[in-house]
Amino acid sequence: MKDKIVLITGASSGIGFETARQLATLGAHIVMVCRDPERGSAARAKIAEAAAGSPPDLIYADLLSQASIRAAADQIRAQYSRIDVLINNAGANFGQREYSVDGIEKTFAVNHLAAFLLTGLLFDLVRASGRGRVILVSSEIHSGSLDFDNLQGERRYDFLGAYYQSKLENILFTYELARRADSAGVTVNALSPGPTRTRFGDNMQGLPRLFPLVMKHIPFLFVAPSRGASTSVYLASSPNIAGTSGRFFMKNREMRTKPISYDIEVARRLWDISEELTGGPLEVAGARQELLTLDHRVNLQEHSR
Repeated sequence: MKDKIVLITGASSGIGFETARQLATLGAHIVMVCRDPERGSAARAKIAEAAAGSPPDLIYADLLSQASIRAAADQIRAQYSRIDVLINNAGANFGQREYSVDGIEKTFAVNHLAAFLLTGLLFDLVRASGRGRVILVSSEIHSGSLDFDNLQGERRYDFLGAYYQSKLENILFTYELARRADSAGVTVNALSPGPTRTRFGDNMQGLPRLFPLVMKHIPFLFVAPSRGASTSVYLASSPNIAGTSGRFFMKNREMRTKPISYDIEVARRLWDISEELTGGPLEVAGARQELLTLDHRVNLQEHSR
């Protein structure tokens, strides 16, 4: 990873911080995308102490604001000619149905649309790497269905359902981007870190906050962030998966996701809706935009069995 440029969202704490720290010890140049200036600066100082190469850079962005995401992308594009690894790590959960500044339900906005938009804005920089990698942090407990009539909790909202659905959306996006980027020299994979003790859920209030608070204190159920980051580090750095794309990993091993995640029509419908909600088409530079060939369909179906 010496001198590889690795951009990580949500890098100020938890799995994102540990991923950044561990990759920095391997010589990577880390670009941290963080929301909170105080936590971001403190995390940057700790990662700089551990870095085998140059100290990390810090970019501020509120992933609940598409304007902020676009401004961060402009800053990144002005500073870097390539990105070797883009890790969409940031995630959140909200106890009540709330709206972002763009009028979008917050769980959907942060966990899915932010990754969708940022990846689209920076994809050509990842492609410029030659062998760039895009990684999405999802979960093995993703939803087994996707209700397009309740995509943003329009009919009913519960915080766990919204979270599980957003993790499915991460996987659908991963597989669809992998298909579209097939000829762009970029690999795209998703992962689950497994149950990990982080700040996740600490922003919630009232009864919903009790669920993550209690769960994180069950002995032996949740691991430390240093262990939870292992699969992110593996997907970012291992030569063993060079060329591997459109897959899901947990504990450094490939695993099959739920059947709906392999549904091409569902993935394309979500992609189209995501484009509409982010203000325009997401152009995957150098990717094949035509329909999948029969061979691609057969390979996908075989993998989903």
